[in-house]
Amino acid sequence: MEDIKNDSSNFNLSENLRALRKRMKWSQEELGVRLGLNRGNIASYESGTAEPKICNLVKFARLFNISIFDLTHSNLKEETTYIQATQRPPIPYSFPSVGQYATEAQEFESAIKGLECIFRMKIRNSGEMSEEMVFFKNQFEQLCGVANHLLQSHFELIVTVKNKCPEQKAEKTEVETNTFNA
Repeated sequence: MEDIKNDSSNFNLSENLRALRKRMKWSQEELGVRLGLNRGNIASYESGTAEPKICNLVKFARLFNISIFDLTHSNLKEETTYIQATQRPPIPYSFPSVGQYATEAQEFESAIKGLECIFRMKIRNSGEMSEEMVFFKNQFEQLCGVANHLLQSHFELIVTVKNKCPEQKAEKTEVETNTFNA
């Protein structure tokens, strides 16, 4: 069995964090201060015994002016790879807020409910259905079930991000109180 650590498609996060920190001539303590983390967090990330939360990955990428993909998948110890990663066009890290994602999810939920309502009304008014129409009805109902399940997962993810990323906790969203009726 091939050693996973020698697989080039594997994450290079721990090695890259150490290499980038050393390139900037910062101690683990200094890097931690710049990111609002403690030295122990940085040491754990560099040793590979822990992985940063996504919001901390964004902080690392912003600080080092590279993409999260390069941070996790490129070998930034190599000079040419590092230069390529830092010379790519800047990546906009102005992600929509959790509240914006929640609003979009609620709008999507309304759209799904509207489509389901129209579909049921059309089915009710269509009279006797052909075999083909029954097939399409069943397919549509399955598709709505999948869409509602994905929407439920999306709402749960929004709440998780809000709870795990400190900068999102201050933002008040309706998602917290939404009962997620699928």
